[in-house]
Amino acid sequence: MTSLSISHLNVNYGSRSVISDLSFDLREGEIASLLGPSGCGKTTLLRAIAGLIQPTSGTIRFGSQLVGVSSVVLPPHKRGTGYVPQQGALFPHLTVAKNIAFGLDRSTHTKSEISKITDEMISLIGMKGFEDRLPSQLSGGQQTRVALARALAIKPKLVLLDEPFSALDAVLRVELRTEVVGLLRELGSTAILVTHDREEALVSSDRVILIRDGKVAQNGTPEEVYESPISPEIAASTGDVLILPAEKLSTGQTLYPLSLDGSGKTGSETGYVVIRPEEIRVSVNASLGIEGSLTHIDYYGHDAMLTVTLPETGALISARVAGPSEFTVGQKVYLQHLGPVRYFSRQ
Repeated sequence: MTSLSISHLNVNYGSRSVISDLSFDLREGEIASLLGPSGCGKTTLLRAIAGLIQPTSGTIRFGSQLVGVSSVVLPPHKRGTGYVPQQGALFPHLTVAKNIAFGLDRSTHTKSEISKITDEMISLIGMKGFEDRLPSQLSGGQQTRVALARALAIKPKLVLLDEPFSALDAVLRVELRTEVVGLLRELGSTAILVTHDREEALVSSDRVILIRDGKVAQNGTPEEVYESPISPEIAASTGDVLILPAEKLSTGQTLYPLSLDGSGKTGSETGYVVIRPEEIRVSVNASLGIEGSLTHIDYYGHDAMLTVTLPETGALISARVAGPSEFTVGQKVYLQHLGPVRYFSRQ
């Protein structure tokens, strides 16, 4: 069942277009990431879905219910969305319990019901004993948990998270992201996560929606957008890439610097191939690939990135390996590309 449907949405700030003819659907219980660089329109889109910004044209539907057009159909407080802004945005003068209870409608909930829901949310985020603390007495991770609990307390149709982990250090960011995504899945929540972190988008989501200049550049599962990007630029937005010159033969074969059987052949069309560094096997065995000279090693602990120069073309090839222990700078190595050949024409 479709939980969210956005059709031909446009949002302008004066004469400047921020969202342009943008469309996508989100199924019930699906977690989607909006991935793109700063200024591409991600937060504007989230605020339009929440009802905080009025679209210039297009429609926003929650299921079959029309909630947004160029004249706002439903105000924010009637849309049933849970919104987690950057850095939580908790009320500094309210305790944890009062922050969580803030969005609950006093006209439809009794005092005891509000207390019960608040207690359930505090338990859900693992913060029993913190009910009476103020935001200033909490860590960044705890503040994010409280902001999420406040968003979930109203039992929203849709949870909107605007880079909620951006202010956290690397270790806490990963830990809290895992907790939050696990909680959303446990509750069966439909959610949209705004991020410019490609790893966060791939790890957290059922669907990755790549935004460029206010438009959907590509929309698919994490595997689809990573393995089958529609352009070299999109490939680079989801992970490290090598973009190498290539030629396409009339037979369909693609020639590029790591081709093993392209000697003496000439293609009829020129373009590029996109390769991931982890798709390249590095060996000291001369029978396994194209010869190169190892010119640099970047060591990351869990893996390493080798830079290899090919003598014939001078091409620099980056290859990711489990560790650099068997390799040294200046060593002769042999490269073999074992992944898909993603060819893009220059046209």
